Amino acid sequence: MFKIVKWAVLAGIAVFALWGAYHTYMLDLGKRNFARLGCASCHFSGGGPNLAHVLPQYDEKTVEDFIRDPEAVYKRLGRKPLNPGFGVMHRVKASDLEVTAMAEYLKSW
Repeated sequence: MFKIVKWAVLAGIAVFALWGAYHTYMLDLGKRNFARLGCASCHFSGGGPNLAHVLPQYDEKTVEDFIRDPEAVYKRLGRKPLNPGFGVMHRVKASDLEVTAMAEYLKSW
């Protein structure tokens, strides 16, 4: 019986470690793509909304959808732009994994 418990505990630790490694990888990938795509050139210069103020208003799925296809989110929420006083966001060229990683990274702030 002790052997089964021992292996169950070890399996649990392994799963937790893998989840942590994956989460760290996704945050790093999101950060790298945020930089690679030049997102900061608008969002940290005043050309786009300050994401620290905007992101808490939206769940991770909406952020991900917005990065992937801003026009669809404008239509779904019924306003364009989402944040008055700023221009509309362009569609970025990123894979689904990169978009998911950027949304995870942004929501981790």
